[in-house]
Amino acid sequence: MIFYRPSKIYVDPSVGDSPITQSILKTFPDVPCDYTCEKPNILNQLSGYSDPLLEGKKHLWITRNQGKLLKKCGASTSSLNNLVCCNYFILDFSFNCHFECVYCFLQEYTNLPLMIVYANIDEMLHALQELLDTTSSSIRIGTGEMADSLALDEITGFSQYLVPFFANQKKAFLELKTKSDSIQNLLKWDPKGQTVVAWSMSPSSYIQKYDFKTASFEERLKAAKLCEQAGYKIAFHLDPLIAEPTWKEDYQELIDHLFSNFNPAWVSLGALRFNANLKSMIQKRFPHTTLTVGEFVSTPDGKKRYFRQFREELYQTVHGYIEKYHRQTPTYLCMENKVVWQNSMGSVPLSEQDLEKHIVTHMGTFERCQNLSLLLFLRGLFFA
Repeated sequence: MIFYRPSKIYVDPSVGDSPITQSILKTFPDVPCDYTCEKPNILNQLSGYSDPLLEGKKHLWITRNQGKLLKKCGASTSSLNNLVCCNYFILDFSFNCHFECVYCFLQEYTNLPLMIVYANIDEMLHALQELLDTTSSSIRIGTGEMADSLALDEITGFSQYLVPFFANQKKAFLELKTKSDSIQNLLKWDPKGQTVVAWSMSPSSYIQKYDFKTASFEERLKAAKLCEQAGYKIAFHLDPLIAEPTWKEDYQELIDHLFSNFNPAWVSLGALRFNANLKSMIQKRFPHTTLTVGEFVSTPDGKKRYFRQFREELYQTVHGYIEKYHRQTPTYLCMENKVVWQNSMGSVPLSEQDLEKHIVTHMGTFERCQNLSLLLFLRGLFFA
């Protein structure tokens, strides 16, 4: 994994005293730093570079998130494609990523390629508590939509505030979704079963081909095992599923490896998708990639996807591999419609709350199974 180092830091004075800000500045005492209330305008500085997006990420802006700190997953707000959502909530703690995944939607999502860290951690925790005070059911809250949950954790220390907060909750699970192996801060805390560390996983050769600067396949698995031993639940996101010529064999080997070593809290599946602007961006930034070559169809949400029948084959095949190991492991589709759900999984969740309940109920089952195993182990010691 390639660790992040900025060439310039900009600090919003309103978060100058934040422990997040201070942690970053302490990590990079030799990096030039400007204090400014305005969003840095670095476009002129990027005009001469062949890859302005890559160069822009070297500029880190530490500021306050003045928007909505917590929001529902995009699938729940989409009226275009009848997408099935799992009632997932997103905590925006950062924006952009220094990893270079060929298919990443963030490449075309912004017109100003800064790395942004939101340092108003107290307001974030307050917003979380307000949400939990008004909900009656267990929910999942993640941080990995607009940024990798852990890629910058060694310099920001966000997990040192989030993990203890969720450890004291009974109605919410924190999900940290990542492609990194930056878990040092996690190992300092007892999550008390309330934090799930979820790795985005692909076959090893796919990671080498498409996930630049990220942790390798082996590094991700090693980090997952260390987190599991420290009391964290582990999950996996197989997203995007990519139709390489040997995809059936590759994903069977991947599932065999994952399920031989872990009992995941859940697994999500999502097929490769991108919009027209992202396709052009990929072809410009990664001219030798074959990722966008093939047959794709436009869908109502404006994205290009594999044909529906082929997506269904992808999901049916990979889900079949999973079922050979653990039929009780919740497996769900990400950003897919009801027809694909029915044809791939054999049923459609009655509602987003129904799917959420299925996922988090398994968390309790998982915990009981672990406690039973420990009880049987202790019984063997005393009554052997």
